[in-house]
Amino acid sequence: MISVVGYGSLLSEQSARETVPNLSNYRLVRVPGYRRVFDKVGIVFISRHGMPPDSLELASCSTEAADGIDIIAAQFECSESDFLELYEREHRYRWIEVKTCHLDTGEPSRGRMCTGYSDTDYRLNKCVTEAEYQRRVGQYYAGPLWRRDILPNPRYLAFCLQSAATQGESVLQNFLDTSFTADGRSVRQYLADNPGLIPAEVVEYSYR
Repeated sequence: MISVVGYGSLLSEQSARETVPNLSNYRLVRVPGYRRVFDKVGIVFISRHGMPPDSLELASCSTEAADGIDIIAAQFECSESDFLELYEREHRYRWIEVKTCHLDTGEPSRGRMCTGYSDTDYRLNKCVTEAEYQRRVGQYYAGPLWRRDILPNPRYLAFCLQSAATQGESVLQNFLDTSFTADGRSVRQYLADNPGLIPAEVVEYSYR
């Protein structure tokens, strides 16, 4: 079995089970020394959801090392075959092993988590040929994947917030304060700067 750490939409156990139906031992953990950051172009927003490739609201969530910050994430185990499907879905990320501790008991563990990459490393290490890159990315989008000028995709951000909210107020507050836009604002500040960004019919709670 492979242990996976999810920090965005996988904070919803229902969403995690839709992605990995046979997962086991779903629990909440702290991941010390990392923060979330919305700095990766989400190709799926273009290929499946109709976002124009020149929009700035294309960012999906990644992670990066950050001293003094602990994110609350979900951790679970899955089979090698299920992990390979998850790996394919998250192909544009780099996978790393991180230390975790159970949110309630403090029990230490380790798991695999997606984190930031670079365009050069992605092309060299994950896309063996230019044709593969064209199939995965180029047919939809021509710019860099990892950017500091993009903003969270609103519906994806709403889904991440809802996923955090399903785990309780403390998990939601952690998400708001340990997640950042590519230009360095906390998600809490970003939402305060952009009132009404997340449609009321999408978000069923108050993030203030």
